[in-house]
Amino acid sequence: MPLLRAALRRLFSTESSGTPKLRNLPYRLRRAAVPAARTAVSDYLISTRYLPSSHADSIAGLAPRSLLDFLAGIPAVPSTLPSSDLPSLLRRHLSYHPLNELPFFLESIGLPPSIDSDLMFLNDHPSLLQAVAVLAHFGFPWSRLGLLFPNVLLQVPPDLISARLVALEECLRPLLRAAIIAACLAFPSLIENDLSSSAPLVDDLRRAYGGLDPDLGASNDIDMFLRVCRRMQMFYDAGVKIGSIGGLVGCNQRVFLELKEELIGERLKFFKSLGMAGEEAGKYLLSNPGVFDIDFDDVVISVPEYLRRVGLVDDEVDAAVKLHPFVVGRNRLKNLPGVLRAMGLSHRFLEKISGGGESLRYLSPDFVAEDASYDLEVERAFLDRMVKVKAEKNVQLVDAKLEFLKSIGYGENKIATHVIPVLHSTQEMLQERFDYLLERGVEYTMLCRIVSVFPKVLNQGKEMLNEKLNYMTLELGYSLEYLDCFPALLCFDLENRVKPRYAMLRWLQEYGLLKRPLAPATVLANSEKKFISNLYNVHPAVPKLWLECFSSRIHMECYLKNIQHQHPDNE
Repeated sequence: MPLLRAALRRLFSTESSGTPKLRNLPYRLRRAAVPAARTAVSDYLISTRYLPSSHADSIAGLAPRSLLDFLAGIPAVPSTLPSSDLPSLLRRHLSYHPLNELPFFLESIGLPPSIDSDLMFLNDHPSLLQAVAVLAHFGFPWSRLGLLFPNVLLQVPPDLISARLVALEECLRPLLRAAIIAACLAFPSLIENDLSSSAPLVDDLRRAYGGLDPDLGASNDIDMFLRVCRRMQMFYDAGVKIGSIGGLVGCNQRVFLELKEELIGERLKFFKSLGMAGEEAGKYLLSNPGVFDIDFDDVVISVPEYLRRVGLVDDEVDAAVKLHPFVVGRNRLKNLPGVLRAMGLSHRFLEKISGGGESLRYLSPDFVAEDASYDLEVERAFLDRMVKVKAEKNVQLVDAKLEFLKSIGYGENKIATHVIPVLHSTQEMLQERFDYLLERGVEYTMLCRIVSVFPKVLNQGKEMLNEKLNYMTLELGYSLEYLDCFPALLCFDLENRVKPRYAMLRWLQEYGLLKRPLAPATVLANSEKKFISNLYNVHPAVPKLWLECFSSRIHMECYLKNIQHQHPDNE
């Protein structure tokens, strides 16, 4: 009945979910259609695939979306059809129209029914149903088997699955099967590989489960054990060595059983962004679980006052502020890693908190509240300017762009208010482009400075940024560090300004007319009139050549093709 009610809820909420509306069925039959289809599909799987009734019922009962798709695909049903004839109509339809079984199966095991696969019928893969039978017999919940698809269900022979489960159960004795099932769902490698290759993980699991309260350790709650395993996986993914945290689970049961995964992920990201290695960050959090109780989002800090109170050297702080004035002003504690990276002081802050214990007070709201000093002049300039910006722009978009700037290290100051109006993308897109430039090797502090001077760098898509960086490094031969001298290089039109002008200069060099290379600022920053004037100084006839052969994009493409034909070895 719960499955039926869930299916009916989906059926009558088609407007918002996008599921079929079953207009091919008379309204009075629609309520009865779902259970009838469920029974028809189950009977079909039993008779054609010889599935046990429990398996067939699981597939049909746990795939409400696929049931609706199936019902939407039958021919229009006469409005006069008695409801008692609906089951026979569905059976007759299945007799002439073989069921696409894969969507039903995938949805029933917790996967999207539209997932890509070459399978249509369950017996298209000879060992699939046998593997499912082995796992179901061991006690795996049918709706969770999607966590083992396709690597286990399609690639590990059923007899090997059974043997590895028996070996794992023996190794983890006296743990209950619920704990073993949860471990396999979280770490499919336990079934994919021999037990010997998973020894560190098995040892971690044994110590982790053994550290739980006796009542919990004796529980048959798969979800509870799965919570522990999923959080262990988060620490592994962060860089903690497998085999090194099992002993810490017992004294951190709240972390592994109660805290949301989102919070754990945020804290791991925070300390890794400060410069901690992944393994160090994970162990630091488990050794100082009080960090999870601090709401970094609500703690407001003021830069540089906060850093001085933490104990960073005044001269270093002052020098960093002078070089990176955009960090000054209020920000939230959650953005501290961005502030410190922008100032190049992450290592100094880590020195202050690396010991844990008492040093954690630097992250507490009480420590910040002890001295709420900040530069009133900076705040007043920020607020006055923001009033004007919000009057001219959409308030929500302005706030989103401010949040982006604060996340990368900017404070609430006048510089930020001048950057915001120039940015023309969503917060997510700005972050994506910023991260992409970091991935390409642009240094963090330099990139923050570039944004403060030429914010429109972030108005370009990743593809365009990629083309410009490639042209700068591969064609012109400049390193990424050159952007610190001339960040505007990423702002000029690549096809209509950069390439034509450098094609002109390359031609002059080939014919010996250009005695010395020109700096990019001279080549690109000058107006068309000034650029032509510089060409005239090279030779009076060059401006005519520029206007006729290079300034036009089409002519420039023809020129480049001719060059390739003349110098095929350069290709």
